[in-house]
Amino acid sequence: MTDRYAQGTGEPHVGWSADLRIESVNQSRLRQGTSNIDASQVTDEEAIERHTKNLNVVTTLTYGFDKAWSLSLRIPVVKRDHVHDLIDAMTGQPSTREQWRFTKLGDVQVLARHQSLSDDVQTAWAWFGGLKLPSGSINVVNADGSRAERALQPGSGTTDIVLGFALRHAIGVSNALIGQASVTQALNKREEFRPGTRLEASLGWSHAFSERFGSVLQLNLRRRGHDTGAQAEPQNSGSTMLDLSPGLTVAVGQHSTLYGYLQLPLVQNVTGIQLVPRSGVALGWTADF
Repeated sequence: MTDRYAQGTGEPHVGWSADLRIESVNQSRLRQGTSNIDASQVTDEEAIERHTKNLNVVTTLTYGFDKAWSLSLRIPVVKRDHVHDLIDAMTGQPSTREQWRFTKLGDVQVLARHQSLSDDVQTAWAWFGGLKLPSGSINVVNADGSRAERALQPGSGTTDIVLGFALRHAIGVSNALIGQASVTQALNKREEFRPGTRLEASLGWSHAFSERFGSVLQLNLRRRGHDTGAQAEPQNSGSTMLDLSPGLTVAVGQHSTLYGYLQLPLVQNVTGIQLVPRSGVALGWTADF
């Protein structure tokens, strides 16, 4: 969960705020359905995936017009290292190794948010929606001039609509129940590729140890549909993931917070054969100005 409710009290802020987050996910484990497999078990495929290392830096700038309405610009920079071995059609054995390494702008999001507060000020909820824009490249090539698969590109090439809902319910002075759900749906296809619909939901508990230190424990569910189009690989795309994400928050002064999350997989169910991570890490800083 990346909504404001996960990092603080959820109180609205009028004026500028910023969030800077670093995400590290190393996909190094082959999985088929709900089982881990060895590279020797890969058959009837064009390549054996070896790893995809992702290090993303996501900057979010938000302006609160009043206590209800705000507008956010989310700018991701994607650093990715992917390796796979092509399978020789005659022998069925790994042959040529291909690698892509790049650092590129990803797909920017523009999101509007409307927040409401219950009469007893114990419950806050927010609707948000906007667009994911095709700002990321879809033409990254490696040193040999080979174009990366569309699913590996920093951008999807499509304009997507994003809709979601977030909730925070205070329980006493130190605890809160938090939740969020969103859907991302491509509105078009680009060069015979359309990414699958993405559904995300989270439910968590936050606890303040003191005015400065806090903790968050979340369950994160992510479901992605199959990619479609001539440049897609529908047989090896689409997944359902459930993660447990413990986190810590540290207030720095009155208007900024440092936070960190560890993402631990509980369920990894993929279509076909895909690379999955053993864990993930997110570190961030959020501030109101």
